[in-house]
Amino acid sequence: MTTDVGRFTGPEAETRFRELYDAAMALLPAPEGTEDLRTAFGTVRVYRFGSAAGPPLVLLPGRGGTTALWLPNLAGWARRRTVYAVEPLGDAGPSRQTRPIRTADDQAAWLDELLETLGTGPAHLVGQSVGAWLAVQVALRAPGRIGSLSLIEPTQVLGRIRPGLVVAGLLTVPGLPERLRRRALRWIVGTGDELFDGPIGRLTVAAAGGFRNVTPPPALPSDDALRGLRVPVLVLLGGRSRTHDARRSAHRARALLPDARVEIVDGAGHALNGEFPELVTSRVLGLADEVDAAGPGRRPA
Repeated sequence: MTTDVGRFTGPEAETRFRELYDAAMALLPAPEGTEDLRTAFGTVRVYRFGSAAGPPLVLLPGRGGTTALWLPNLAGWARRRTVYAVEPLGDAGPSRQTRPIRTADDQAAWLDELLETLGTGPAHLVGQSVGAWLAVQVALRAPGRIGSLSLIEPTQVLGRIRPGLVVAGLLTVPGLPERLRRRALRWIVGTGDELFDGPIGRLTVAAAGGFRNVTPPPALPSDDALRGLRVPVLVLLGGRSRTHDARRSAHRARALLPDARVEIVDGAGHALNGEFPELVTSRVLGLADEVDAAGPGRRPA
């Protein structure tokens, strides 16, 4: 396999990750379907939860989070919607990258291809952190695929990452002591021990230490690009997030996005969906219901 694709640092790292992944996934509702779908850049693992009619939710986790990231929200969403949980290419997990991903166009291309294969029609994309950035990339290039965007603590979408995050990120790379990686990741997430010490936190630490992600760093969209994002958007920001300035990000969203609902959740950090699961679950469903009630091709009033 080429070194230009994401890969585990060795068999031991992969084994440890898979054990933690299986343990975390066992806590989720049992998926009603599991598929490995081919794209030009590799094979993508997709889990299907729920079986409701209508446009589905498509979930894109943050880096190292995997589908297990959605543990606090998945049951609530699946009771009302069909949910497709995507394991992104280039990141730790069961998806298998086979071709280098060098640009934002490449990132959008594999997701666009995946949505076409799934045959979802205009879907409601839900992204957390870098997953939110990925959702925006495909919406900018293929808006017909998108019913709405729910961006949870988006990274490099509305505001630049803070310098402290860059420094902390350098301390999470493979090769450094696990204790150091853990402290850096816990600082980034900014949550209490009861959440970070759970299965999702342990899985994220293992992903950071045992997997080399070689996808390009996400670039901040221009003002013109955001003005051209002609789909309904929900933006949920943690008031004490360390990844970006929530208030500046909220201001940019309100100023540039043509159809935005923006909320700063006081007391929340980057792990917003886990710290305030009921709020996140209900806000995402609320936007999807609003958009579907307006009808195809129409924006909500």
